[in-house]
Amino acid sequence: MPIAILDDHFRFVNVNRAMAKVHGITSEAHLGNTFDEVVPSLSRLILPLLAKVIVTREPAEAEIIGEPAYLGTDNPWLAVCFPSGESEIAFMALEATDRRIEDAVRSTNQHLESALADLERSALVYEMTRLFQGANVVEELYRIVRRFAPRFFPGSCGALCVIDSSRNVIETTVIWGDSSACDPIFSPDDCWALRERRTHLVRDPQSGLVCPHSARDGRYAQICIPMLAGSEMLGVLHLQSPPGRPSVEAFTDAELRLVHDVAEEIALSLANVGMREILRQQALRDPLTGLYNRRFFQEALDLELRRAARTRLPVALVMLDVDGFKKINDVCGHLAGDSFLQALATLLQSKIRASDVLCRFGGDEFSIVMPQTSLENAASRADEWRSAFKLLSIEWEGRVLSGLTISSGIAGYPSCPTSDALFREADSALYSAKVSGRDQVKTSSILHREAR
Repeated sequence: MPIAILDDHFRFVNVNRAMAKVHGITSEAHLGNTFDEVVPSLSRLILPLLAKVIVTREPAEAEIIGEPAYLGTDNPWLAVCFPSGESEIAFMALEATDRRIEDAVRSTNQHLESALADLERSALVYEMTRLFQGANVVEELYRIVRRFAPRFFPGSCGALCVIDSSRNVIETTVIWGDSSACDPIFSPDDCWALRERRTHLVRDPQSGLVCPHSARDGRYAQICIPMLAGSEMLGVLHLQSPPGRPSVEAFTDAELRLVHDVAEEIALSLANVGMREILRQQALRDPLTGLYNRRFFQEALDLELRRAARTRLPVALVMLDVDGFKKINDVCGHLAGDSFLQALATLLQSKIRASDVLCRFGGDEFSIVMPQTSLENAASRADEWRSAFKLLSIEWEGRVLSGLTISSGIAGYPSCPTSDALFREADSALYSAKVSGRDQVKTSSILHREAR
């Protein structure tokens, strides 16, 4: 049934799918436009009704005959306008082909109640979808679902269940209503919808196949809708009927349409956020070692320097690289060199603090920013890493490769007040360590130069 909500200037505020189909444009394309702009041929017939509702705040209807054939037929149809909220007007088109107009008028209240409920649900889905578009991480999506689900399905219990990265476990990430409506963790085999990759509806829990993950003793009707993005399974949306509702009335047609629409929007948003997260990680991570790359490291260092300026605490920057790394590549090949770099990255990750930021700066060079760390403490830590790396060995094509060393250069804030100054001094200290014999740690000489 075509239905729309307009403001007191007769501009479209909301339009259901049936109205959009009749007009031949999307629901979004209606918003902010008037009847004159969207359906000029109908405007002269409908505007008087809208104006009457604005003045009287009472419903108004009119029989429309022949011109235009709005509902795809030359038979009469009924235009109904009525107040909606404090300053809005609803417009609805009713077919009157198989009954007298008087019968159509008498049934208007029932149609209005149903149509308004559909519009409210559509508006709620639109609001949720709009918020989904601003979400950057899946946790934000979960918070949005947690906020909207009780409004979509008042009195019902349900859960959003998402498959983990291993593809072997389903985790209940959002639950509303009864907290026992769904197991917190379960196998994909515990859900018939996931097994069959299609909607699983159980109206009578006594005779139907209730999913094992439903943890309310099979007393309620339920529906599980698999969430798919292309061929990839993302999870399942689970809904149980309100307590006390007869099984034959477990879910209305409107509720079934709504739960499918909600599941579709959640699946699409999960896929979009997941793809954005993958792209973000690819933009910030070094593909060989999995460490942060130079781009991210620069941002992290600038952030720590701004924080240090407020707290008046020191920050240390460590630059290190592998001594004689070219020899490994020349003698054993670049794949062996890559294995050494991966081993060094793993070693450093196991040694740094949670607050430190480690990156592969380029080639065999690595950088570590150490918040709230003095030059002396950073030098001590870097020397520990140097000693640990000397003991590192890897097996490569039947050979044990070992004996490599690293050299490090360190600079500190506030002696170096900017990131450029830190990089310049740390790199100078690293060069000094190299020319002094390698396998050692050198700190910036800026303090000594300033003392002279």
